Amino acid sequence: MTREEEWDPWPSYGLRLGRNLRQLRLIRGLTQEQLATLSDISRNSISNIERNLNNTGKAPDPQLTTIYQLARALDVPPAVLLPAGDAPVTDICSAGDVGISIRWPAGGQDLRRFRRAFARYGAGPRYEDGPEPPQAVGGRTPIGE
Repeated sequence: MTREEEWDPWPSYGLRLGRNLRQLRLIRGLTQEQLATLSDISRNSISNIERNLNNTGKAPDPQLTTIYQLARALDVPPAVLLPAGDAPVTDICSAGDVGISIRWPAGGQDLRRFRRAFARYGAGPRYEDGPEPPQAVGGRTPIGE
């Protein structure tokens, strides 16, 4: 399969990747522009991944370096972004929660919003001071809803 050919199941995996990215971005209280600045990835690329559509009308297929840059900017393990990261690859990616075998978030500290100044300028402490957000039932907030 050449790079130009699209793997038939990819659009369903791309959709899940986009939903994971969007939810994590919103958890951190970031706009696409702010995430673009923090990750050194264009806002347009982030939008394409979140929408699962690029300017050619196909599902975007980001490089692994893009996934790691986004994970670093969001301060999450890269596996949290990946669709069905703990399951064998099937013909269609499940529309359910991310379901990774690592435990993330490990607690409320993983769900803290970034400080506004950090989100805007990428400098200073990452997180807002104050009480930690409430934990979801079972200590986990599913990524991907």
